[in-house]
Amino acid sequence: MSADALPLPGWSLKRRLLGLLLLVAGGVSALTIVLAYRAAHTEAEHAFDAQLVVVAETLMAIAADAGVDYAEHELSEHAYPDTLPVAYQVWGRQDGRVSLLLRSASAPATAMTVHEGLSDGERDGRRWRHYLLRRGDFAVIAGQDHAGRDALARELTLRILLPFLLALPLLAAAIWLTVGRALQPVAALAAEVEAMKPDGLNPVGLADPPPQEIAPLLQALNRLIGRMAAALAGEQRFTADAAHELRTPLAALRIQAQVAARAGEDSAARERALDQVIAGVDRMTHLVDQLLTLARLEPAAAQPAFAPVDLAAVAEAAVAALAPRSAARKQHVECALAPATVSGNAVWLGILARNLIDNALRYAPPGSHIRVRTAREGMRCVLEVSDDGPGLEPGARDSLRARFARGVAADGEGCGLGLSIVGRIVELHGGEFRLGDGLPRSAPAGVGLAATVVLAAASPSPR
Repeated sequence: MSADALPLPGWSLKRRLLGLLLLVAGGVSALTIVLAYRAAHTEAEHAFDAQLVVVAETLMAIAADAGVDYAEHELSEHAYPDTLPVAYQVWGRQDGRVSLLLRSASAPATAMTVHEGLSDGERDGRRWRHYLLRRGDFAVIAGQDHAGRDALARELTLRILLPFLLALPLLAAAIWLTVGRALQPVAALAAEVEAMKPDGLNPVGLADPPPQEIAPLLQALNRLIGRMAAALAGEQRFTADAAHELRTPLAALRIQAQVAARAGEDSAARERALDQVIAGVDRMTHLVDQLLTLARLEPAAAQPAFAPVDLAAVAEAAVAALAPRSAARKQHVECALAPATVSGNAVWLGILARNLIDNALRYAPPGSHIRVRTAREGMRCVLEVSDDGPGLEPGARDSLRARFARGVAADGEGCGLGLSIVGRIVELHGGEFRLGDGLPRSAPAGVGLAATVVLAAASPSPR
């Protein structure tokens, strides 16, 4: 699937964070406003009740000390517009009966309440708040319309909460900027990845240290980039080497085909040229088979499950499969096969054994001696193929494991991939592969080459 075909993201992390933060902030703000409104309204009610008490106490003091006429004069003299006017009545006992001595314009001629202290009542279909104070022969009633009290309480509360309400948009803007700034490393990381090119897969680095939340993602991404870069470099090397190795036999085939075409009546020359063509085709077939095998071994993620495999049985099958070749070259293959069970893939281990034995048969001269040995040594199992061929200097042995590397005594049939395939299979099995001294030879005096594979022994099955 191409990058353009990938589905677009269904949601935005930034918008989700903003939504959640604004939702929480809005909920907390709404709760705060409700609680503050109720508290402010309650405080306003207490202040209005205190006003009723003060008005009643003042009227009582003036009426009791200076008389009702003076009280009326003082009230008219010092009257001022009030946001919430107070209706009042002054009742007194004269000539043995109770009569209304003084009242405000908004007060009725009848008693507004008969309940001492603070109380609620209705008048003309409206709710009122009253305060009745009795002292001696006087009684003072002060009252306020509940609707006016509620309206003024709301107004006072909103004035108190207005700065807070105005701060909410500023809070939302601050949250937006903060979340955007906090997510800048994610945008920077996306820009770095977007700017990467296939021929420049370098680890992603940010100008500032990444946040702890995206540091694991960045580390995992860099590990993936490292693996991709290594795989791409290996693929490029593999392609270049394969192209080089295929070009040489193709050129040789062309030359031999031209020789056969120009042979004319010379049947012997034509036969020799055609034999060389067949040999070249065989070599190319072997090369292509080895390339396909190596390609199948590259994606380690696709490796099948391991199971117990006896290296002795694997080696015995490989020797039997290559017996015609050893017989044709009059090579003696000695087998010393002891049980050696490992945990691995039987197909891959079969390829490993055949490549080791085939490599010895190809590079050892006709009539040479080759020994195949398997054994269990403690917690390890060993598969060793040694010969008395030309061998290899210790300093040149490591280079022989590289792709398309061939020994100096190559007979022209090898393609230089056998030991590279063996090394890859050993790596996938977590084992060890080494090249050392092989069997002694007499002419010329020296030692051949030994290829040794060491794998962990399989754990015994629980009973």
